[in-house]
Amino acid sequence: MSERKVLNKYYPPDFDPSKIPRARCPRNRQFTVRLMVPCNIKCYTCGEYIAKGKKFNARKEDVENMTYLGVRIYRFYIKCPGCLAEISFRTDPESTDYVIEAGAHRNFQALKLAEEQAAREEREAREEIESNPMLLLENRTQQSQYEMEVLESLEDLREMNERHAGIDPGEIAQRYQAERNMSQEQIEEMERCEALRALGYEMIEGQMVKRVREDLDDDEPRPPKMMKDSSSSGGGGGGSIGSSSGSGSIGGGSSSIIQVPHSLSNMKSRLSGMIIKKKSSTSSSAKGKIINNEEISEKIINKDKNNENINEKMIDNEEINEKIMNKEKNNEEINEKIINKEKNNEEINEKITNNKEINEKIANNKEINEKIANNKEINEKIIDNEKITNNEKIKPELKMSTALLSLGAYSDSESD
Repeated sequence: MSERKVLNKYYPPDFDPSKIPRARCPRNRQFTVRLMVPCNIKCYTCGEYIAKGKKFNARKEDVENMTYLGVRIYRFYIKCPGCLAEISFRTDPESTDYVIEAGAHRNFQALKLAEEQAAREEREAREEIESNPMLLLENRTQQSQYEMEVLESLEDLREMNERHAGIDPGEIAQRYQAERNMSQEQIEEMERCEALRALGYEMIEGQMVKRVREDLDDDEPRPPKMMKDSSSSGGGGGGSIGSSSGSGSIGGGSSSIIQVPHSLSNMKSRLSGMIIKKKSSTSSSAKGKIINNEEISEKIINKDKNNENINEKMIDNEEINEKIMNKEKNNEEINEKIINKEKNNEEINEKITNNKEINEKIANNKEINEKIANNKEINEKIIDNEKITNNEKIKPELKMSTALLSLGAYSDSESD
């Protein structure tokens, strides 16, 4: 089965394209194209709404005598699907949009209006900044403050990262893991050791030994000792404890015993039950406990070191904050100096403009003086011309008088 849409056509070997007659087409001829409506429109004739993206078979032509920066503009003609009225629109490269020319009008588009309003506000703000130097200065100060805030936030983040970098999460996890891995017997053993330390016992060579305080040796009453009667004179080896139970007698004589108080004996029995005597040779479990105690002490030392490092970092942070405050003060002073310089420049510019006006007035005065001098010359020329004209008026009178004189002389001669 052949293809429905053929892309490649067969050309015979004797094909000569020059023999194909060329059709004479008009200069601005229309082409039929398939397009989609660029926006939502409404027909003027029937009021049909045409949605954006609806496809039409349109006629395309070039718009004569209309280009934008050398870009050609095209016009399209479509027919309304409701009343077959013709609708035309053209491209607008300046705003990268389309313009509806005839047959319909564009519906309301909030996004387009918002973009136009934003562009208009931006243009007005730019013009206001260009015309108002104080507003430009305010914007510069705000921008510098924003930059300072950004730098401060960056420094805070760096300090936080350094603080977290000094703390090793793996080490902390190992500590808690070691505590979790301890068995219930080890926990009870640790609690028992802490209780004995609170009572004054210490671990020496794997055995709990009580340290007697020297300051209490003289104050505390000593326990009562067993004493003999002076009348006992031997019999049965005095001084040896007999094996009879419940008699409480020493030897076989009549020697008496001072008994120990019952409360003290109960305390000793309790303590003897708490103390676990160990052999002199340390076993593997004792060694493990000693190692655990050493690890705990090392962890405490590491915690102290970490606290010292944190305190040092806090001191460094305070110094950095002081430096930042000093920088801000310096920036404020610099801004004040800039404002003062701008004020001075404005005053100088005003004086320069005043001087320019004075110079213009002086130049005008010079021109006026030149005109006055020219007027004087013109007046002198006018006076000379008046004199010449006066002389010309006098000349015919003189001629008449000379003529009369000559006639009078002639008449006298005739009379003679």
